[in-house]
Amino acid sequence: MPFEYKTRVRLHQTDAAGILFYSKIFELAFDAYTEFLHAHGVGVGYIINTTEYRMPFVHAEADYLAPLTVDDLVTVVIRVEKIGETSFVLKYDLSTASQLVGRVKTVHVTVNKETGQKIPLPDAIRRGLQSALH
Repeated sequence: MPFEYKTRVRLHQTDAAGILFYSKIFELAFDAYTEFLHAHGVGVGYIINTTEYRMPFVHAEADYLAPLTVDDLVTVVIRVEKIGETSFVLKYDLSTASQLVGRVKTVHVTVNKETGQKIPLPDAIRRGLQSALH
């Protein structure tokens, strides 16, 4: 099942023209990602404070399909595109009530927090991802 997160575009996320500043699309996606992790029982705080692994972003890309402005209600839908041995890929569709406005893709790798070396995906992460695999 895809994961869905709703938010509004805030004034501080826009540029002088009142349109979402280009880098803020990643902020919207990251907020959705944070809630996605919480929904699967492995919030960022839990990972940082209690586990021996980290899941850094190693790639991120975005497509801007239509402008977003202050107070636009945005729905971010996260889908798991791929689950590998040590990594996973997420796709995010950002929409308003009337249209698809953007797409984001992120690639994450699980690493040992002490050595920084890749490690197999922890079971809790793999289970959460598999439940959201499209």
